[in-house]
Amino acid sequence: MRALVVVALLGCSGTMPAGLVPDAPAGSNHVPDGGGSLDAPASGLVPGDLNVQWMHGSQNCNANADPEVQVHAYNATTYIIRQNKCLTFEAPFIYVLIGTQTALVLDTGATSTTKLRDTILPLLAGKHVLVAHSHNHSDHTAGDATWNGQATATVVARNQAAIQSAFSIATWPTSQGSLDLGDRVLDVLAIPGHEPQHIAIYDRQTGILLTGDTLYPGLLFISDWTTYRTSVTRLAQFAAAHPIAHVLGAHIEMTSTAMQNYPYGTSYQPNEHVLELATAHVAELDTALQALGPTPPGSPVAHDEFVIDPQ
Repeated sequence: MRALVVVALLGCSGTMPAGLVPDAPAGSNHVPDGGGSLDAPASGLVPGDLNVQWMHGSQNCNANADPEVQVHAYNATTYIIRQNKCLTFEAPFIYVLIGTQTALVLDTGATSTTKLRDTILPLLAGKHVLVAHSHNHSDHTAGDATWNGQATATVVARNQAAIQSAFSIATWPTSQGSLDLGDRVLDVLAIPGHEPQHIAIYDRQTGILLTGDTLYPGLLFISDWTTYRTSVTRLAQFAAAHPIAHVLGAHIEMTSTAMQNYPYGTSYQPNEHVLELATAHVAELDTALQALGPTPPGSPVAHDEFVIDPQ
């Protein structure tokens, strides 16, 4: 659960040209130069498709006809799922990565119905699934109980010891962990700061870097400024050393206009930013945090694609 804030748009980053995602309304989905949908997968990475119009709520949620969850196949073994904003304004993204032996489901969403679980299980072809979390906030863990009793599922407990064990993280938070799904190795980094148990996951197969609530196009709420700065530096160093196709977070809260976010708690986001960011944005966030120094700013600081917001 993230705290309610009123954002003052202060500061800026470099000017970046706008772009469009196919099939999106004109003027929607600001795409940064050298990032987002414009990224081309590095040689050797398995490509995927992010040409998708995400459901984004309604002015009148009583008339909303969107499904409870929207499933997008990035490729045959990688799925991105968004929950309906009229059912949960958080509308978190859930990720499903499938290997030859097992699968990973990252986050269980913000609702406790069985719809998300029942949507994911048929995608797995009977494989065992590890259900884990980007971090321990209720909009990413509310569906945990729906996986209890599933013979093919193991839910990682939401504590540091369980996370370290599941991902072979020797020393928290500095050691890099990993998980082999079967011909698909994931690298796991502890990146506390938004929340103490936060992790990032890098998929060597697709080059996707999953950053949860630490970095996404929206309000980057920071509960521990010192730890967050250190974590983002570690994340930026990792990203600079690996081929990254896309940086994918857990929400969209920015509009298609640079430096403008939707009011926190909105259930309608027309012309929203694309989901994907790029390596350059990880570096931009790290540079900005170091420039701000060891004392958090008194007001939120807006960049084109995100807002730094200490709590």
